[in-house]
Amino acid sequence: MKGIAVAAATVVLFLTSLAAAQECGESVVFTTSPGTIELHHNQSEYNCCSWIGFDVLHDAFSIEVVEWEHLNYGGCDCHCCMDTNVEIGGLEPGEYTVTLWKNTEHGGMEFVGVWTVEVSGESEPYVYATFAPCESTDIDGEHESWGAIKGSYRNGNRRDRR
Repeated sequence: MKGIAVAAATVVLFLTSLAAAQECGESVVFTTSPGTIELHHNQSEYNCCSWIGFDVLHDAFSIEVVEWEHLNYGGCDCHCCMDTNVEIGGLEPGEYTVTLWKNTEHGGMEFVGVWTVEVSGESEPYVYATFAPCESTDIDGEHESWGAIKGSYRNGNRRDRR
């Protein structure tokens, strides 16, 4: 029984060291459809054991989005790349100023950027936000990131890569 516990600890330590080596290629991309702006914050660095909450403030033609890192059980000793998406509907046609902030335990409040986004058409009002570990991020070409592995288990999508 002792051998199993040591082997499990070794695997966890190995995966944690892989996650520590992971570098995120952070980017922000916008897509629009009638009355809607969708903000894609790709490969943003967060604690591997966190979930991301969002505040969306909309005032006339200004939108401010704040991503909040919430640590589960005090967090983990690693950081992983996460993809976040915020979709805002019910916008009037026009030019919007969109500001993005992220608030993390390791970095505090960070200004990510400000963009101008043109919206045409109309839609029903709504806000929809999601986050997910970057499952497309590989380490050494064959190992998945710790965030992807953890996210797959959390979502019940366990996959064998044999």
